[in-house]
Amino acid sequence: MIYYEFPKMKYSEIKGLISIIVPIYNNETYLKECLESILAQTLTNWEAILVNDGSTDNTKNIVDEYVVKDSRFIAIHKQNEGTLLARKTGLENSKGEFIANIDHDDTYHPQFLEKMYAKIKETNVNFVWCKCGTTDKSSPLYVTDYKWDPDTSKNVSAILTLSQGMSFLTWNKLVKREIYSKVYFPNMNIIWGEDPIQMIQVAYHSKSAVFVPEDLYVHKLIGYSSIERPIPSIQLAIVLNETLKILFNNSIPKNVKNAFFRLQSYIPFHYFLLDKKTKMKFKDEVQQIMLELVKLEPKLNLKIVLLLASIGMEFPFKFRELLKRIKRKFNGRKE
Repeated sequence: MIYYEFPKMKYSEIKGLISIIVPIYNNETYLKECLESILAQTLTNWEAILVNDGSTDNTKNIVDEYVVKDSRFIAIHKQNEGTLLARKTGLENSKGEFIANIDHDDTYHPQFLEKMYAKIKETNVNFVWCKCGTTDKSSPLYVTDYKWDPDTSKNVSAILTLSQGMSFLTWNKLVKREIYSKVYFPNMNIIWGEDPIQMIQVAYHSKSAVFVPEDLYVHKLIGYSSIERPIPSIQLAIVLNETLKILFNNSIPKNVKNAFFRLQSYIPFHYFLLDKKTKMKFKDEVQQIMLELVKLEPKLNLKIVLLLASIGMEFPFKFRELLKRIKRKFNGRKE
């Protein structure tokens, strides 16, 4: 059972103030660029909470340098617990009426805060989101307009469905603090894919949201390799599934369930390639998800090998994956 808790807000809200939460871990290379983009904001009524999550490089010195440079930067140095709990720490120490997030290697457009704040004040919605680009021009992020629906399940489903255009990203959004105060956090180290855990809850609790059709955020495409990702991705699927069950009182609507399982379609490929000891660690939770994934698999041959693997006959699945790897190498493609 996953243990969840709400953020414990330490300070009263200051009207008009925007709190920017920056979780940071070992990022001496890009951190200054990120912090300079905050300093360059045309809207100046902000605080930036820099949560140094147990970095072992020169990150701490850079954080302290910027705190001296501008009093709106607030430093928190803590032990490493992962990005999600670093964000929770930042949220608990925030004072703003509105909450913004930025990844430690990304940058804001100079008018990000000004334009997002103007829109949320004009419309009085619970949150606003904007278009955003990436450092790789060939890989734009799919972020477009979406009409907010009175049906909560449709909005949660849209967060989980990349083609809907709103996306489960936290960092291209400006959210009222009162909404974030209702978001509970799993007390565990989440190191990859933490955004949807927050955003499905933001969508669930929000009655309204509006799109800002401008590129105001730049995301650096620096991700995990295929070797590093399996355990974090399995952990994320388990936490997301549990979070949805709590939100919908163990009765997840069909549209939300379908969106969730489409998003987690890669789980069997990660799970069945783990060693036996690691696999046992996740077995009970993953088995609850696996049968639904098998049902939704459209390819009959893959459906059969996944079903066999789910009852312990993993050889057909592993043989299939081996053939795919050989084919990739033969074609000169990277893993």
